Amino acid sequence: MRGKGAAVSGEIVRLTEAQISAAAGILARAFQNDPLMVYAIPDASQRQRLLPEVYLRMVRFGLLAGEVFTTAHTPSGIALWLPPNAPWTRENIHASGMDALAALIGDEGYRRYREVVGREWQARERDMPDPCWYLLLLGVEPDHQRRGLGGQLMHPVMERADAGGLACYLETENQRNVAFYQSQGFELIVDGEEAGTSGVRFWTFRRQPGASRIKRGLRTRQGGK
Repeated sequence: MRGKGAAVSGEIVRLTEAQISAAAGILARAFQNDPLMVYAIPDASQRQRLLPEVYLRMVRFGLLAGEVFTTAHTPSGIALWLPPNAPWTRENIHASGMDALAALIGDEGYRRYREVVGREWQARERDMPDPCWYLLLLGVEPDHQRRGLGGQLMHPVMERADAGGLACYLETENQRNVAFYQSQGFELIVDGEEAGTSGVRFWTFRRQPGASRIKRGLRTRQGGK
């Protein structure tokens, strides 16, 4: 998500219901070649067709149970956070359409998906027993990636987590994201563990309250030597 390319900067705002479809499209393109989605839906053309509907449901759930942020005016990236004690209720799952994922991607695809996310859930329950903010999804349009937008999208909730003395948590199935999340003040917990026998590896991260301030302070002290 970061690297070469001109930096982008702009206002980060809450996603509206009218932008749900646009947000789903962004996430579908961002995760088209994601290892988890490739494992769940191996055929590339099927992924291209199905992922917008998959993420439509996830974004709806995010608006019901959490907070979703995007760029002002024209969405070009999405950060979907779930707060501490997020309401994973039947009502919210049904209203978002999340309970129809198996019918959408097929029983085998859903089994593969659950194989990975179930193992990640176990790791989260084990490693983060206390309330925390959970970054469920972070995706940026492919032609806007590696310009710092991912960090900007994460910032509003990380700032609130700092103010509230709460940790943040996330996981990724893509090793190239590890350095990016570490640059945002996250500490690596699970380092490339395979999810069951899927062949999909995952990395998990914890960010302690005030991590950005601590990191800036360390850089300042090092620069003064």
